[in-house]
Amino acid sequence: MVSDGLAWLTSPASGPGGALAVEKRGALGPFDVVPGQLVARKSGVHRFTVSGTAGVSLQARVATDSFVPVVVLIAPGGVRWDLSHRVRAPDAGTGSAGAEDLILPEPGDYTLLVSSRENVDALAAATTGEYRLTLLCDAPVKVTPSIPRPPPSSRSGRFGAWESEPR
Repeated sequence: MVSDGLAWLTSPASGPGGALAVEKRGALGPFDVVPGQLVARKSGVHRFTVSGTAGVSLQARVATDSFVPVVVLIAPGGVRWDLSHRVRAPDAGTGSAGAEDLILPEPGDYTLLVSSRENVDALAAATTGEYRLTLLCDAPVKVTPSIPRPPPSSRSGRFGAWESEPR
């Protein structure tokens, strides 16, 4: 879940002076890789739309050497998750976080917000830097019950074929 410190990301214009401008970036699909750039005093938060299905697992990865990424996912029903500790891509400068999936709880359009730790701390568009966002989605793993094998029959022939009954 998202902490109170990041709750303002859902409506940054209501923050102090509305200093953190939101730039709508469009819709994301599974396995999309999107370049982006935060610009100081201009673009502090990038907002993406992700169509989701209940039970689908989702990972958002951010690769950047310019800032510490902050990523928030908002469900259609309003529940928010801070994915920041999960998003550093392995090639993102100083290291990576574990690959934890978030299982989407409901169908509908989710909102994905990308910003920087500096922007969050300053409540303003303070960061300039490029990033690459990768969205990974996967259907939930379903366990398929195995079909039980029939017990061996005394009627099976040498090659496992059924022999006919004598008439």
